[in-house]
Amino acid sequence: MDESSLGETSVLIIDHGVPLPVRDNRHAYERQLAVYFILASTIFERLAFYSLAINLVVTLNSAELNWDSSTSTTASFIFFGTSYISTLIFAAISDAKLGRSKTIIIGFVLYLLSYIIIILIANTNTHQSICKGTSGTHTSVFSEHCGPQIIGTLIFMAIGVGAVQANMAVFGAEQIHESKITSRYFDKYYVAVNIGAIIAILSIPIIQTDLNDQTHSNNYFYGYLIAIFMLFAAALLFIIGRQYYIHTRPHDTIVTKCIPVIINAFQTWREHHKNKSKLGRNRTDSILRNLFSRQNTISQEGIIQNDERSLSFLDYAKATNNGKCLDRHVNDVKSLQRSIIVFLLLIPYWIIYYQVQITFPLQGQQMNIPFLSKDKKMPISWMSLGDSVTIIISVMILIKFVYKYMDIQNRTMIIKIKLIIGMILASLTMCIAGIIEIFRQKHCTKEKDDSDLSIFFQLPQNICMGLSEVFATVASLEFAYLAAPQSAQSLLMSLQFCSLGLSSFIGKAYLSMYSTTSNGLDFSCLSLNQWTFTTYFFILAGLQVAFIIVFVLCEKNFQILKLNPQQR
Repeated sequence: MDESSLGETSVLIIDHGVPLPVRDNRHAYERQLAVYFILASTIFERLAFYSLAINLVVTLNSAELNWDSSTSTTASFIFFGTSYISTLIFAAISDAKLGRSKTIIIGFVLYLLSYIIIILIANTNTHQSICKGTSGTHTSVFSEHCGPQIIGTLIFMAIGVGAVQANMAVFGAEQIHESKITSRYFDKYYVAVNIGAIIAILSIPIIQTDLNDQTHSNNYFYGYLIAIFMLFAAALLFIIGRQYYIHTRPHDTIVTKCIPVIINAFQTWREHHKNKSKLGRNRTDSILRNLFSRQNTISQEGIIQNDERSLSFLDYAKATNNGKCLDRHVNDVKSLQRSIIVFLLLIPYWIIYYQVQITFPLQGQQMNIPFLSKDKKMPISWMSLGDSVTIIISVMILIKFVYKYMDIQNRTMIIKIKLIIGMILASLTMCIAGIIEIFRQKHCTKEKDDSDLSIFFQLPQNICMGLSEVFATVASLEFAYLAAPQSAQSLLMSLQFCSLGLSSFIGKAYLSMYSTTSNGLDFSCLSLNQWTFTTYFFILAGLQVAFIIVFVLCEKNFQILKLNPQQR
């Protein structure tokens, strides 16, 4: 029977303790509406998110708050780090207790409440009532002006972001009736994410200006006011779409199973080897007794040896192997083990991914930036549009002309190819950035702080990174969903976000090695070190190539990209 004719949502593992599949009685147009509502909600939510994220450091450095650059950056890391870590917590909650829809709504509530406080802080009329005092000491984030209030609000908002982020992509994929086309949903989902990012990048930097003669202006307030309306629209669209959604009932989570499975695997493995030693001694005695007994024991020993070769360490915890754990729970933990390896091997890729937001703007800031008007330069963040626009155009081309002719039966091979292509393109991006840096430095003059090389020369590296994301980032989302058992669908998706968070901290540590002045990272032509940043980019390129080789070897020898059988 064809999978599309079953009339049920796919439950990944069918075993004791798993509820029966939820029958899907929706019409085709209702399934499409469910996906459209989720994608539309994603666009508006990402718009609200990037409205804060892309201008957070600028807002904290504004004349009104006057934070130090280092504490502003620290606040940004706290915000992103908390949002990634909280995905793990809400993934477990949604998988085992609340379900994805309720968890997402709770996230939206926390998100909205936090944004209300943000706009009150940004509003000059209400700022003083929330933020007591006039200035900070710049010694830590909590000693800055309004530091405790801002950090507390950012953490609260990050928790809401984590609740939404950990579940939105998975919940949308569950609405797809035919599991064979779920990968196309992740393409569309990533397009929706980048549409939200494009709108935010184009609009918010223009609204939120901090000119010298506008110390008490409400520009930041107006920018965040627009963002909270977009967030409210995202929550409203998601709630309206509930009538069209199909909900997979929560039943358990892999989080609570990991330690018991590992402990029982060790206990059973130790007991097995004790019995094996005893069997060896008995075999020696039986040889001396009679030939028949000897042949029987050898046969028994051969069976045990063959079984051992087919068992992994965790398999010893299975009830079928004299363990105490359900086979399903052990298989769930094994899938988590493979996924963790995959996401760890993607860390160099995510470090390169962050360069679009970190070093590319810093590099562009010291290049020739055109003016939009007589006294207003083009926002540097606009250069990242090359990345987002490339993603949208490329995904549309792939969906329309390429994916139709690809054999999607072997999903593991397709994901593997996409990840490798994406990582190769990421390495190429760093090579391009390194070459552009060489030319940027050649156009430096000692009398000027900036290079004469146009900022538009950054377009190739942004476009190449966009092409890389089309393959690697989308494939990582697809893998996180298709490799997951039902008890870990949100968890595996959140592990991907956690690998992003871990990569940001590793990338920050690596970047600090290249600080050229006492103020930290500096692309200025006045303090030029010819090979500092060219080396920085080329080392990242070489590191990615090395990890591609490791990734291919791990997949060949250990099948780390193994998918759940019912999702192939």
